[in-house]
Amino acid sequence: MKKFLLLAVVTFITSCSNDDSKPSPDKKALAQQKLEAALSNFPGLSLSVKTASENYALIAGNAVINEKPMATSALHYMQSISKTFTAVAVLKLKEEGKINLDAKVNTYLPDICNKLPNGNIITVRQLLNMTSGLPDYLDSEEFLDDLVAGPLPMTSEQVLSYVYDQPAKFAPGASFGYCNINYHLLAIIIDSVTPNGHRRYITDKIINVIGLSNTYYIAGSASTDAPQGTTANYLEIDGTFTDVSELQFGTVLTFIGDDGIVASVQDIAGFYYKLLHDKTVLSPISLEEMKVAVNYQGTPIYGLGLHFYKSNSGLQAIGHEGSGAGAGAYAFYFPSKNTSVVLCTNAGTLTDTIKEEQLQALWEQIIDILLE
Repeated sequence: MKKFLLLAVVTFITSCSNDDSKPSPDKKALAQQKLEAALSNFPGLSLSVKTASENYALIAGNAVINEKPMATSALHYMQSISKTFTAVAVLKLKEEGKINLDAKVNTYLPDICNKLPNGNIITVRQLLNMTSGLPDYLDSEEFLDDLVAGPLPMTSEQVLSYVYDQPAKFAPGASFGYCNINYHLLAIIIDSVTPNGHRRYITDKIINVIGLSNTYYIAGSASTDAPQGTTANYLEIDGTFTDVSELQFGTVLTFIGDDGIVASVQDIAGFYYKLLHDKTVLSPISLEEMKVAVNYQGTPIYGLGLHFYKSNSGLQAIGHEGSGAGAGAYAFYFPSKNTSVVLCTNAGTLTDTIKEEQLQALWEQIIDILLE
């Protein structure tokens, strides 16, 4: 999702039916074997599976290379999986009568919208489903230069400055274009209609209410250290894993709304299960709105903070994936199997195309084993 960003970073660093799926012990053992075999490519891996009758995690490798083995309670950077949390917050505020999804964004952010392409005609819903046509901060060479120069985190105003007065990519609603700045703006909209801001709202109204005891939203905070239990983070360079934990932390603090969640894999599996299976996070009307997907090249691809895709074996999945300087993650709910699956690593998957492909291949192998 943020590959353009990580190109600069690398340069910087180098100078069933409807029944629950119930994996048998043999399937769990096979999944564990796949994780262990993948340690030739990753420093550490965490997998979680949630059904009505089971909730378990499998781990392999290290949270800190040569120092700390991976634990089931380890916290991982979830990257763009955070977008689902932001979308849920917006929908809850819709339920409270504080946000109108079809209102123009300038209803909430008039000064900012005057500086944005499409700024005075895009709607909140178009931010949520990635049809705004806005450019992204990742498209800016100046942003990349400033990222390398530091310091991190950047302020929200600095992030916005990279898209101000840039041309739109398309007319609002005319196409689909994945764009992180959409969710940055949604975070600021939440700030404008809540007394304590989006970080407090996501924490109080989603994380705490659901009971996600190992989940933290840190973007936009004044934190100086990652939450206790967070893995170290690595980028493979010339066959060696280089520690990029400081860079990882700084970028996540910067990207409000489109990033920011640090959590255990079991918490995230539980989050998607409660949202999409139990349907206890949002009202039925809001959940149905969230699941209305826009089409891209004839295929439903993105709802409101939800990515839709089919696995290689043809299983429909709903959730999100994420990637960062030193992390990669998949988190999806499979409706036909009534099962949530989450897979995370503490190796960067953005600049390294091979690493990204390796994680995707492992994900598909795990899905085939557990949900066939």
